[in-house]
Amino acid sequence: MTISAEPISTRRAEENLQVAKRLLASLLSADKDQAIGLINENFEMLLPVSVSPRPICGIGAFGKYVEAATKVFVDGAVFEEINAVTLRDTVVLEVKVIGRAKSGRQYENLYVHWFELEAGKVSRWREYVDTKRAMELLS
Repeated sequence: MTISAEPISTRRAEENLQVAKRLLASLLSADKDQAIGLINENFEMLLPVSVSPRPICGIGAFGKYVEAATKVFVDGAVFEEINAVTLRDTVVLEVKVIGRAKSGRQYENLYVHWFELEAGKVSRWREYVDTKRAMELLS
């Protein structure tokens, strides 16, 4: 379900939603080239402090983060959309991430991703997750 506050900007809101979904999918599948193509040069990603105490800033740092994703899951991971809300250039996605951890354990955890876009590319991404559950499932 997508909610848009401005009927006139429904097309832009839907395009922004698709960009956010493609960016999340490219991270989970460790598709670095696609991921980098969906962010702008001033990109910033804020993760829970227990994951990364500092923001991931810029294309190069984000590219390294996407490469590191290959070390987390066997054959990547996927997400199931629970809810999506768009308002102008902001997209909020509530999802369940599913995959098999390198440890062999099945991984399923709920996330909320907050994306801010400029000119059709993601400029800021904030991730919210139960980190305790994530660490338990990934170890």
